[in-house]
Amino acid sequence: MAEIAERLGAPHAILTWRHGPIDARLQARARAARYDLMAAYCTARDIPVLVTAHHLDDQAETFLMRLKRGSGLDGLAAIPKEGEWAGLTLLRPLLEASKAQLVATAEAAGLPLSNDPSNEDARFERVRLREAMAALAQIGLEPEAIALSARRLRRARSALEAAAGSFLDAHCERSPAGYASVSLSALLEAPEEVGLRALDRLVAAVGGSSEPLRLAKLEALVDGLRAEPDKAQTLGRCRIVPARGRVAVFREVRKAGLPRGALRPGERLLWDNRFRLELGAGEPEAVTVEALGEGGIEALLKDEEGALCLPRLAVCTLPVCRLGDGRLLLPDFGQGGAPLPAPLSRHEAGFDCRATFLWRTP
Repeated sequence: MAEIAERLGAPHAILTWRHGPIDARLQARARAARYDLMAAYCTARDIPVLVTAHHLDDQAETFLMRLKRGSGLDGLAAIPKEGEWAGLTLLRPLLEASKAQLVATAEAAGLPLSNDPSNEDARFERVRLREAMAALAQIGLEPEAIALSARRLRRARSALEAAAGSFLDAHCERSPAGYASVSLSALLEAPEEVGLRALDRLVAAVGGSSEPLRLAKLEALVDGLRAEPDKAQTLGRCRIVPARGRVAVFREVRKAGLPRGALRPGERLLWDNRFRLELGAGEPEAVTVEALGEGGIEALLKDEEGALCLPRLAVCTLPVCRLGDGRLLLPDFGQGGAPLPAPLSRHEAGFDCRATFLWRTP
């Protein structure tokens, strides 16, 4: 690809996915990794939009894969023309063009083509379905017809998404510290599909996960809230805690911990897919970004008397910047919003931290 880009005089960047052993779901994880890498690249360069080359055949294959799994409306609506990933807008302008049309267009224009060897590997489900589609076409089930069904399902999904958005506007409270809550009674009394969608968006935004939630797990979560309204649950990197008539959603602290990495002066970073961080260009040194954690809370509270000004479950998942000498820069969310008593808030003007609440677009 680098050679093709150079031949065309197009600027390019090669992004490398570094990972350990992968035992299962290789293609799904590779897909998420590709988007994560491209989103990080674009965010660091203030590029707001990423355009991909998904085409009509991809659309039909995705529909069949999800039909095989018994997916609901979101899954069968397949690939949207416009989406979002980690705050980046995704555009797919070629969804109504078939692969054959695109190949013919490229060849007519003298453009070089490059094939991914994994597209011929029958170990992968998508490749097997692609081969089966030839047989389906013989009985009249063409990719164009499948894509048309997906397009009509997306129209129905858009109406339900609008209803879920209105529900969240009316019943959800979001904190700049990255957690949120929703009325339990409103959630359980809402039309089931609207409630499920609202909860899906809330968990995805607070948890910062790029992986879509399984519908069966969302249904089980709502069933659990209905049967045991005082019992905490976990889903999608979140801890869901019912209290005082509301359901609070916090980022879960897992054994593996939260991301840790460097932030240099003048750089921006989307941390944990939840907080936008920026270190002022005038700052003297790079910092290490990490979660405060339970240990960090205890260490800070030993130094000063006082109580937490925000829920402990939220505070321990906040990003902090550790300077080379060990001092911490903590986020300050405005008047009354510092997570710790005033003497403990190490916020400085050069460190900007904002919760994103990226409502996922299915």
